[in-house]
Amino acid sequence: MFAQIQSHLTGDASFQIPGAFPSSPPRSPQLAPTEYVKHYETPTRPVREAQKTAEVDRMDVDITFMPQLRTELGSYLRPQRPQRPSIPSTPVQIKPHPIETPKRPDETLQDTMQIDDPWAARSMQFEKFPFGTPVSAVQLVSPQRTPIPTNRIASIYQKEWDQREREKQAWDTEQGRAIRIKPQGKCVRQLSVSWLDRVTKAMHSQGAVARSLSGDDLYQKDIATCIKPLAWLNDEIINSYLAVIIQYLRNSTGNTPDQRPRYHAFNSFFYSSLRDKGYDSVRRWAKRAKIGGEVLLEVDTVFVPVHESSHWTLMVVRPIDRTIEYFDSLGGRGGRQVDTIRKWLRGELGDKFVADEWTLLPSVSSYQDNGSDCGVFLLTNAKAIALNIEPTAFGAKDTVLLRRKIVAEIMNGGLHGEFTPIDKTGIVLL
Repeated sequence: MFAQIQSHLTGDASFQIPGAFPSSPPRSPQLAPTEYVKHYETPTRPVREAQKTAEVDRMDVDITFMPQLRTELGSYLRPQRPQRPSIPSTPVQIKPHPIETPKRPDETLQDTMQIDDPWAARSMQFEKFPFGTPVSAVQLVSPQRTPIPTNRIASIYQKEWDQREREKQAWDTEQGRAIRIKPQGKCVRQLSVSWLDRVTKAMHSQGAVARSLSGDDLYQKDIATCIKPLAWLNDEIINSYLAVIIQYLRNSTGNTPDQRPRYHAFNSFFYSSLRDKGYDSVRRWAKRAKIGGEVLLEVDTVFVPVHESSHWTLMVVRPIDRTIEYFDSLGGRGGRQVDTIRKWLRGELGDKFVADEWTLLPSVSSYQDNGSDCGVFLLTNAKAIALNIEPTAFGAKDTVLLRRKIVAEIMNGGLHGEFTPIDKTGIVLL
């Protein structure tokens, strides 16, 4: 025992004494080698933005299993699944069948998805022509072959849209109205990392994630129809964002609540009621908004969202200028829709409506490249008009960012703070 204690005092102890501790380390300990240690570096702002954007891109929110929305678009927002066969009352002998490899959820849904694509219907019409089938997405069937343009993804309506844009600029110059600007470079301002994080958390929230300016709560199932790529926007998002645009127009022009409104946006049910039931069904809508009757001629801008055959478009009425504009991201002229709005103007103004004073402008919209983004184009066209930006300044490549910004600006409660369209240098961006 004494030998063990003596060895412990000399530094050679084997620590067999209960409760014994090792001797103190040497006065000059050697540090561990550092050539293989990877030090943590704080990521820069672009790196953090890229990481957060990638995180949002990886979000997988399946809106096809969400409850049916109680809106006019409820039946269009989800794929129609085949009904399950009824179970027979008599027992049926089940035959053994080989074990199949289970399909992934996305593979199973792919076969049952039924999306109303206007371009697909038009392609089927072209296939009935006696000249053969289309040779490309741009060069449709025609008796004479034409050279394929350099830009193979150009719209088949490109020439018509260019012509309409020239007509619109000529009209603006003649009337002395300010020509809408087209920002240089990217016209959509990026989202910050903090707002990307808030949008990500909202997608996984169980309660209300935002409140519209009218006081209605918006939930994850509502914003998912906007954030998820290729999803169809529902009425709640359409109406909430148009209210944000109207709020910005009134605040930026000094149109206070105690004054008569100079800007207004009807909700998504106004046009369908007017179209299906006539003017009497919407007789009181303008009056409740304090723009009814002859007072309508003093209003600057009225936005009318139009829903026809699962497709969203935008009607812009400027009573003070006696003009009507129609923006369709699929290139339609909207003759029937314009006639419907004229019936409303005639019913609202009575003897003050003079048809020859009203002009349908040759308006041009940016165009979509799929059958799902029409709602995004409707809202962004309305925002561009409110900011006096040419609607053709943005395009299909911006829809992913625009979807997130629409949700973020609704959650923010308006176009203020980080979402102010005009920055300190005076540059206006969407």
